[in-house]
Formats: sequence, C-alpha cells, structure tokens
Amino acid sequence: MLLRRHNLNQLPILRELLRTRSVSRTAELVGLSQSAVSAALSRLRETFNDDLLVMVGRRLELTERGAELIEQTERAYLEVETLLRPPQFDPLEETRRFIVATADYVSLLIAPPLTRLLAQQAPNASVHFIDVPGNVASEVIRGTIDLVMVPSDTAEGVYDGSSMPLFDDEMVVISSRAHRGFAGPLTREIYETSRHAMFQMSPKIETTHQILGMREGGIEQHNRVIVQQFTALPAIVASTDCLALVQRRIAERFARVLDIEIHTPPFEMSPVHVCAYWGRSMERDPAHAWFRGLLKEIHP
Repeated sequence: MLLRRHNLNQLPILRELLRTRSVSRTAELVGLSQSAVSAALSRLRETFNDDLLVMVGRRLELTERGAELIEQTERAYLEVETLLRPPQFDPLEETRRFIVATADYVSLLIAPPLTRLLAQQAPNASVHFIDVPGNVASEVIRGTIDLVMVPSDTAEGVYDGSSMPLFDDEMVVISSRAHRGFAGPLTREIYETSRHAMFQMSPKIETTHQILGMREGGIEQHNRVIVQQFTALPAIVASTDCLALVQRRIAERFARVLDIEIHTPPFEMSPVHVCAYWGRSMERDPAHAWFRGLLKEIHP
C-alpha cells in the first residue's frame, strides 16, 4: 500500500509549513525543534519531488506545487482528525480560537451576543475578529480563517465551499445637524455635490456594497476621507459637513449619542445581505459546525 511508504506524522508539519511559510513558526506550532522541522521539510521535498518552499529574498515562498498542495493538505488533515477524534463533540472541552474576518460593523453586531453564547456553552473557546485581508481567498483555502462575514454581493473571490445568511440591513445617508451643508430634503444633486466620508476595506478591495451600488447607479461621490472602520464614519460626519452611506443599524445606534441625521438615500441602493462563508476543508469539522450553529442563534 502507498501509505506504508510514508510517515503520516509529517502531515501536520506539511500543513503548517504551507500555512506559515516559516520553519521557525512551524516548529513552534507543532512542538518540534527547527532542525527537526528542517529535516522533515527535506523528506517532504523528496516525497513530492519538489522544493515546496524556496527562498525569495529573505522570505520563504511557496512553489507552484506547494501552492497546489494547500487545499489537498487541509482536507487530508481534517479527514485524519475526524477519523481519530472522539465520536462525541463536547463544547465544554473545546479550546479552539475561531478566526473571523469581517468589517467592524459586523463585529459590532455579532461579537457581543456571540461572546455571551461562548461563555455559556464553551468557556474555554474564543473568537478573534480580524479585518478582511487582501488575500482572503487563499487564507480561507489554507484554513487560517474560519469564517468570512461579508455582504453577499461582495463575496466574489472568498467563496470556497458553503455559506449561510446572517442578517439583512439597508443603507441610509447620515449628515451632521450642526454642520449641515444643505437645507430641505436630501436630493441626489445635493448628495453628489457634497463631500463624503467612505468605508473601504483596503486599497486592494474595491468591491464593498456601497461602491458596487454607486457604480451601478452612476452616483458621483467626492471622498474627503476614506476609513477601514464603519464605526468611525458617524463621528466624522457629526463634526464635519461630510455625508456618508452607512447601514441603518449603525446610523440608529450612533444617532443616540452623536448629533447626526438619518436620510433615505435619494437614489436606488439594494439591501445588504450579510452572509458567512467558509472553506470546503471546514465543512465536516464538528467544532466548526458547532460554531456555525451559534451564529444561527444570533439575531442582531
């Protein structure tokens, strides 16, 4: 049999090498010395007849074959873990940290109730909310991100398996009461001739729900400031003459503490359908399935 010719103890090492692209970090994660991991890498190179990782400048980078192995390795690792895992999953014994990539707006709504549920059901588990990285698709495939929570119309490039809806919202325009630069109702002409504050995940990601909606409607916008945090927009608007497109849930929460007005957009903007996305390698992971079940209990 082919398996008899290979040492499956190298599978966790291969997985971490492909994920971290670092011998020292892999050694730390798998509990071995750097020399032991270097020796294992040499054996893996022989097994696959490929360098897998090569030095580019001062960093290790994946070869083409190494990149191809990421998803297969994640699947194989998960299958072996599933095979050897005790048949009953007990959240009280779970110590995992779940990594969720999303915008601060979603964290604001999801994190408080999720934290309460974790405390009740899995006191030793935790969740880490991070910004959506520019290479989110590869991170999902690699398994370094457990879930991505984004609007469905911005999910192109992050979908790698399955998804589920989380909640819906709608877009509104906010303005400052003290620095309002117009009289009467908000019109499209007023909106397009004003200055704006805008959210954008990163310079590399230009497919936010707002940007897609404005492109579709041919809406002109003059951005005075762009931030990576939705929750910064109400404070910016309250102290300037800028307008901003935000989700109604954000607008209503901050209208309680900031002197801002909420307006219906004077143009067509589709509703926001926020969904959770995860990779195929996570589909049969019982801890991941349990975590997804927690999210279904949350209704922000």
